[in-house]
Amino acid sequence: MLAAAAAILLSGSGPVTGQQQGATNLGPVVNAADSDFGPIVTADGNALYFTSDRQGGFGGQDIWVSRRVGGQWTQPVNLGDQVNTKYNEGPDSFSVDERVMFFTRCDREQDPGACDIYTAAWDEGKKAWGNVKNLGPNVNSRYNDANSSLSYDGKTLYFVSMRPTEDKKSASWDIFMSRKQGDGWGPAERLGAPINTAGNEFHVMIHQDGVTMYFSSDGLGGFGGADIFFTRMEAGVWTAPQNLGPMINTPENDMYFTIAAAGDLAYLASNRSGTIGQEDIYSVPVDLFSKPKDVIIVKGIVADRSTCAPPAADPATGIPVYDIRTCAPIDKSIIRLADFMSDQVITEKITGPTGFYQVVIPAGKDYSVTATARGYSFHSERFNVSKTQPYQVIEKNILLDPARVGMAFPVNNIFFDFDRATLRPESKNELNNAIRFLNDNPTIRIEIGGHTDSKGSDAYNLKLSQARAKSVYDYLTQNGIDPNRLQAFGYGERMPIATNATDEGRQLNRRIEFKVIK
Repeated sequence: MLAAAAAILLSGSGPVTGQQQGATNLGPVVNAADSDFGPIVTADGNALYFTSDRQGGFGGQDIWVSRRVGGQWTQPVNLGDQVNTKYNEGPDSFSVDERVMFFTRCDREQDPGACDIYTAAWDEGKKAWGNVKNLGPNVNSRYNDANSSLSYDGKTLYFVSMRPTEDKKSASWDIFMSRKQGDGWGPAERLGAPINTAGNEFHVMIHQDGVTMYFSSDGLGGFGGADIFFTRMEAGVWTAPQNLGPMINTPENDMYFTIAAAGDLAYLASNRSGTIGQEDIYSVPVDLFSKPKDVIIVKGIVADRSTCAPPAADPATGIPVYDIRTCAPIDKSIIRLADFMSDQVITEKITGPTGFYQVVIPAGKDYSVTATARGYSFHSERFNVSKTQPYQVIEKNILLDPARVGMAFPVNNIFFDFDRATLRPESKNELNNAIRFLNDNPTIRIEIGGHTDSKGSDAYNLKLSQARAKSVYDYLTQNGIDPNRLQAFGYGERMPIATNATDEGRQLNRRIEFKVIK
């Protein structure tokens, strides 16, 4: 086990009584004859990282991972010697796409504290974790710092620390937060009441909904020594913590709790009777009372359309449908998640060699998800996630076209008043995408093409499409784009991309399209 200074952070729950009959042991594939504890599940629920001192490690306690394949957990794999050492390591949290890991390392002589927080990055080429870095003095202190949890947007890190209070009169485990600042993290801020107490807050987890926090405390009363509680951010304030109840908490210390984006199943460690080892990992259903808010996971591959096999036509719209498996992925494309109305950036991700991306969208807003890459067209999708939207995973593969002369691509989500050429406010997001595209590709000149469906006369559709193209031209030039790089042209109904016999097809034909002319 860990040294005394760190033991309370990386040890599992105490003995469990018959109160917790809903918990299910993950079985001998995951759990060994040694101690397995500190589970951390990824956002999609398909990978379970945990701490174990089982055989096959590098000394002390190591980080292992089991993956769910076909509904079953696979044999755990050690994360390797870039992360695991002769010291003690335990997983903390992951970015939504599982490409960045936060973990705690304890007992390393060179570190300022007995436990420090580190990051590691997933190398898709080597298929291994590497680029291990200590988070530095804004997060880590000469005291113990551990058990960090990253917000879904990657902008806030919550963690626990044993640094003393400002009056220097006491030192207990409290929850802190640090905000992202450039490539690093800002100064640590103690959360205060009602989260932190005169007792100890040992562990913290912020859910992907961005508003529900789970944490362990022995200063709020409950069923035993330390219990798991939850709180929600409402109107900028954390609500009074609520105990998760006897399904989770026991008469002993309960300190670890992890839950995937779906919010229906939690994982914890316990040394109850009947375990396979000294401590085992269990799953337990989450009741509606303590369930986090629903979210949507959007994931897919960003790829080069010009490399794809010939497409098949969709029978309803006539739109070509490509098989993403035949397309070359685009490395270093940028996935941008933003508030649709304000265009405020929520998070940005950069794809690796596989082109994979994965983002979480909390309920209750309109979002845009945009993909861009230097030398390519851009693409965006609008997602409206109502407050009552149930959890789901949406696969959205994105094809970008190389920006070459003659290439044309629709610019989605540009809205006009009915039968007019006036741009609606919700067009701002997409128009700003166009500005970023032009700024990223300064040698490109484009034609802004206006298109309509077949309703109305040819002359009327031609005039309307020209006026709408001119409105887009005016917005771009008024926001810094050189007029010499643009020209506006109305095509009316002459160039449909889908059938005009259906509402769906006509909607696709009513569009603004960019064409590279130089």
